[in-house]
Amino acid sequence: MSQFLSVFKFEVLYYARRISTYVYFGIFFGLSVLLMSAIGGAFDSVSVGFGGGGGNVAVNSPWALFGLVASLSLFGIIVTAALLGHSAQRDFETGSFPLFFTQPINKAAFLGGRFFGGLVTNAFVFLAIPLGVWFGALLPFLDAERLGPHLPSHYLDPFINLVLPNMFFTGALFFGLALISRRMLPNYVGGDVLLIGYLISGQLVSEMENEFVASLIDPFGGQAFTTLTKYWTVAEKNTLMIPVTGEYLYNRLLWIAIGFGVFALCYKIFSFSHIGPSLPFGKKKQTPVPDAPVRRRVTRVEIPHATRSFSGAAAVAQLSSMTQQAFGSVVRNVYFVAIVGAGLLFLGLSAPLVGELYGTSTFPVTYETLEVLEGSFSLFVLVLIAFYSGELVWEERDLKADQLYDSTPMKTWIPFVSKLIALSLTVGILLIVIMFAGLVSQAVRGYFEFEIGLYIQTLFGLRWIDYILLCVIALLIHTLVNHKYMGHMLIIGLFVFTLFMGQLGMEHNLYRYGSDIGETYSDMNSFGPFLGPFFWFKVYWGSVAVLFAFVSNLFWVRGLEGGGRFRFRIAKRRMSPKLLGTSALAIGLVMATGGFIFYNTNVLNEYRTSLQGEELQARYERDYKQFEGMPMPRIVAVDVEVDIYPEERDADLRGVLTMTNKTDGAIDSVHVNLSSTLDVQALDFGRSAQLVLNDEELAYRIYEFDEPFLPGDTTTLTFDLTRQVDGFGNSATLGVVSNGTFINSGLMPSLGYNANGELGNDNVRRKHGFEPRDRVAAVDDSVGLSNNYISSDADWIDFKALVSTVEDQIAIAPGYIQEEWVEDGRRYFRYEMDDPILNFYSFLSADWEVATDTWNDVDIAVYYHEGHEYNVQRMIDGVKKSLAYFSANWGEYQHQQVRILEFPRYASFAQSFPNTIPYSEAIGFIADVDPNDPDDIDYPFYVTAHEVAHQWWAHQVIGGRVQGSTVLSETMSQYSALMVMEQEYGEDKMKSFLEYEMDSYLQGRAFESKKELPLILNENQGYIHYRKGSVIMYALKDYIGEAAVNQALSDFLDETRYMGPPYPNSLMLLEHLRAATPDSLAYIIEDMFETISLYENRAVDATAEEQAEGSYLVELDLNLAKFRADSLGNESEIAINDLVDIAVFGEDEDGEETTLYLAKHWVTSGEQTIELRVDGVPVRAGIDPRYKLVDRNKDDNVVEVTVGGEGG
Repeated sequence: MSQFLSVFKFEVLYYARRISTYVYFGIFFGLSVLLMSAIGGAFDSVSVGFGGGGGNVAVNSPWALFGLVASLSLFGIIVTAALLGHSAQRDFETGSFPLFFTQPINKAAFLGGRFFGGLVTNAFVFLAIPLGVWFGALLPFLDAERLGPHLPSHYLDPFINLVLPNMFFTGALFFGLALISRRMLPNYVGGDVLLIGYLISGQLVSEMENEFVASLIDPFGGQAFTTLTKYWTVAEKNTLMIPVTGEYLYNRLLWIAIGFGVFALCYKIFSFSHIGPSLPFGKKKQTPVPDAPVRRRVTRVEIPHATRSFSGAAAVAQLSSMTQQAFGSVVRNVYFVAIVGAGLLFLGLSAPLVGELYGTSTFPVTYETLEVLEGSFSLFVLVLIAFYSGELVWEERDLKADQLYDSTPMKTWIPFVSKLIALSLTVGILLIVIMFAGLVSQAVRGYFEFEIGLYIQTLFGLRWIDYILLCVIALLIHTLVNHKYMGHMLIIGLFVFTLFMGQLGMEHNLYRYGSDIGETYSDMNSFGPFLGPFFWFKVYWGSVAVLFAFVSNLFWVRGLEGGGRFRFRIAKRRMSPKLLGTSALAIGLVMATGGFIFYNTNVLNEYRTSLQGEELQARYERDYKQFEGMPMPRIVAVDVEVDIYPEERDADLRGVLTMTNKTDGAIDSVHVNLSSTLDVQALDFGRSAQLVLNDEELAYRIYEFDEPFLPGDTTTLTFDLTRQVDGFGNSATLGVVSNGTFINSGLMPSLGYNANGELGNDNVRRKHGFEPRDRVAAVDDSVGLSNNYISSDADWIDFKALVSTVEDQIAIAPGYIQEEWVEDGRRYFRYEMDDPILNFYSFLSADWEVATDTWNDVDIAVYYHEGHEYNVQRMIDGVKKSLAYFSANWGEYQHQQVRILEFPRYASFAQSFPNTIPYSEAIGFIADVDPNDPDDIDYPFYVTAHEVAHQWWAHQVIGGRVQGSTVLSETMSQYSALMVMEQEYGEDKMKSFLEYEMDSYLQGRAFESKKELPLILNENQGYIHYRKGSVIMYALKDYIGEAAVNQALSDFLDETRYMGPPYPNSLMLLEHLRAATPDSLAYIIEDMFETISLYENRAVDATAEEQAEGSYLVELDLNLAKFRADSLGNESEIAINDLVDIAVFGEDEDGEETTLYLAKHWVTSGEQTIELRVDGVPVRAGIDPRYKLVDRNKDDNVVEVTVGGEGG
């Protein structure tokens, strides 16, 4: 023990004397203070979301602190690799190991003292994280509204239960790696592979169906923490400590045990030997060398005459030779193979996740495959660049051959350029690996429509350029720092910093090294408007990279002197006229291209930071909120002409808005909102009016009529607007594109103050001096009910449109085609709607293929991109089945056609306009639905049914601008689509979908930023009106019957169809549902719609006894509870007297589940036993097996049945 304590004390004191220990501590402390300050709202120009705090969750709550401390400690993996590796490898690096190995020291004491001494130092460094977070939370300039109580236990809990166990496991791993290999490089490579691999694998682990296994295999406990808290409400996150129970406890114990196991293995392998342990990799097989023959006489050898040459050819030869040597030293290195192998493993694991939605995959089209695989592998490429840039810069010095190389008559630029080329070629090899993996993954899934050109264009025309730029800056950092491991850390730090530059307010691509506007590939539109800006930004950054290369050349180390002054003197000497001239050219190119980019992004286009956007919204509310509610005319008719120019990406919008004064008083002025992306050529009223305010920045105008606009009067607003794309902006401008234009009525003039333009986030509102605001008005607010929630300046309008496009495209708008012609190389389409519609319409133009069909007298057409035929027939079938079901239950379809139109995947949604449904290529056209897989959801069919349902639920009945109105549109469309799905696929198929919806609702409420409300009062909260709405309506159908629900909905539609102000609200719908519900079940209306009710239904045990007649008597023990929650998730238990499904399941000969019993029983709170008699052998039994009730732990609803012998 004394030997252990001596070694331990020596190790701790050794690190206590090292400045690097305090540098690490200071870095983590400073970063923790900075992040907590930023998250806490200390900086107006910074918006940081990190660790989980936000909305109503305090940034120093136990849950948020756990996420923040855990995230920061992950980046400490590199420090653990350095500290624990240094403890194990230091003696070999300094050559002092013979002194220790020849001493009478116990192996356990030696290794244990070194390991635990390094571990204590590591713990000291990591203690800076909770200390820094705590200190940051105490700073006086944080937003007090974002903070909760400052309890020391909140800060120490994640350090003790998460950071220390993680540090023990990783410390043992890195201590062992360095001890066995006797080198530090495996630790640095392993550390980053572990970190990057963990970050990538997070998605893979989260996709696992078995949450228990997923929680156990996560070495850092993140998945266990997520599983434990994924349904926690705001109140729970703010108050509850993270309990060390269940999966989380097992995870911690497992990985601590693995850490001990790793250390024990290292103890067994290690020996006090001058020669390291023999490893199965990394060493070349030694070929025995035969004894040299004895020479009897000396032979004269003629030494060839060498001719010295310093020509350009000689420099090229030297460059070629050094490049080959450097490239070979990387790709033949065992650690390179390890990085590539780890990357390939993650590629293989990532490939099945290409394009999943609702658990159903898409066809592995090339762009989807590339995005998943290249995204998964990119971090491994960054690791390779970070570490092999250092290895190449230090290669000669590590081999002790630097003086030999430095003394050769070789130009200084040759070593740098050769290493840059070698590193770039290495990255190119990795990109070839990605391409090969992509082709293999496509072939394995039976997809053989390979697009080799797209692989090459994406990987080598785009990504390789980005990586080469990173290679340059990585070599520059290593050259300037002149310290290998500090260089590694700075490069990794640079990569991490770039991830947060946007949140730190640095958003312009001109000062984000290597950045551009991004690019999105679409089968419809290829790379569209992205490649031009990409080229200019890469020329700009390439010129900057040339300057970086010149700096690297000036400071390239040759010789033993490494001091700063000496290197500056050498750099000054190396500034030759040729180098200065070339540098001047590069600077000129940077200035020219930078100026050109600035002219495009900031002069031809408007550049605005996020903070400036916030300030603009704040000014809008501050200046014009006073006009909210001011009487305005109502738009009653729209006659619009839209000219689309796909190649130029321009559009002209002309038209006439007819408006009527529907108020009881005279109107003396009109407020007009315009789109800031449009130029106004003309804006004229049909009566005399003066422009009294023109706020060009906010595109807000006020016109004053010369004569009062009296009740019942009608006038027009004639407009001529142009959308002209000049150059390019700091981000891509989409909407009008060369193939697949999709624009909507949001570009048209609108009337009156629009509250949607106000700041929504309460924290941001406080920062600008505003009080928090509700999302929408109360459900019965009379002002809110005077407008529908789609538009606040119109009710039901007459609609006409003339749309023109290029000759080889089709242009579509709502309505029926009245006329089509070609003139002067352009194609014209005139549409007119026969019945009034909402002030909500769209215009699309593309080169489509068209598939047609009919249902009764309704024409059906799907406009799709050639090659995307996969699900066209599913969509047509979805339209036909939907029209049949909806017409039978809720009245006739109001139009004579349904059109589905594919648009590029710049957005991933489908949207229902009158008789027109734009549908993204990303969500349905390439879905790979397996009809034989019970878990596959036919979402092209489902999404189509949902959008067709909107032709009733939104386009026949629309709610007011109040709480609950989205129930009338989105929840009803969800229910409608579910009924069509059930009719098509059967009730059993619905289980997977309802599980998905339930899980999405429960996770959505866990991240509520304001307040959760009951379904009937939701404030356009998607997780409520979509996800919870699906589950609730399906359960209601199960309780009172499909016919009763549909009759109630039909009656509601008959009462409210095409209703204008005051618009209907959700309470009117609820009354129809309440009337259809038996008195005995009245509680379900309250539970499901009017309150936030949750169940904790648990099947405790199930036993069965075979009866004399061959049946089985099943006893099912239950423990039940029901809770009511407030808007923040505070819960109180209430009594149960509910009707709930009880089920017993068996299995057929093929092992498939069969239902032996399924019926509703009245149950009460607490423990109870239910007896059932079934025919057949019971296998499982439980309560609410189809998850129709909101239950946060569905896995304990059903248990295995223990079958005993024959009973009485």
